[in-house]
Amino acid sequence: MRKTIVILILNCLLISCGQNKNEKKEAKSKKPEQNFLTLRLADNEFIEFNIDTLSDFNEIIKIIEKIDCRKNYALFKLETEKEIFNIHPLQLCEDIFDYKLREIIYINTDSITVNYELKYPIDSLKTVLNNHLRNPNDDKNFPSSDEKKLISINVDSNKNIIETKKLLLKIIANINELNTKANYSFMFEERGIIQIEE
Repeated sequence: MRKTIVILILNCLLISCGQNKNEKKEAKSKKPEQNFLTLRLADNEFIEFNIDTLSDFNEIIKIIEKIDCRKNYALFKLETEKEIFNIHPLQLCEDIFDYKLREIIYINTDSITVNYELKYPIDSLKTVLNNHLRNPNDDKNFPSSDEKKLISINVDSNKNIIETKKLLLKIIANINELNTKANYSFMFEERGIIQIEE
């Protein structure tokens, strides 16, 4: 009888050890997540979309336009082999959105536009992001520390979702390298800069 009890106890211990190893493996295999969330109403819920399931940037725009941001927000999940990025772009619920031209940079796959007229090649991304998020030289073309910092992203309709993903990962990598605590928001826009004709 005593041997039976000892055997049962040993079996239970072995089974629970095996379960702990599985739990540790699951914990190790779970990827770290980084969130890029923007200003929002606390009561609104996120509707998650995996970027890999979309065909192009236009699909992202259609999703944003379709969601009633008085009730829900779009959250775009971007997954790599090592990490998951959750991006909640700014969704404009009202027709009026007040910002200064220098508070927004426009980024597409081959260029960056600052203060509506200064053009930079995409190779200048880290420098432009540093100026936009930190403005270490107090450049009047970039926002001051107390102003909004918006990063508008646009990808041509003739490019597939892989180009969108590459651009987002490049922007995120540069922001992470800067290690800044600046408060900023992403915007996904269909048209990029609207040219004003006088």
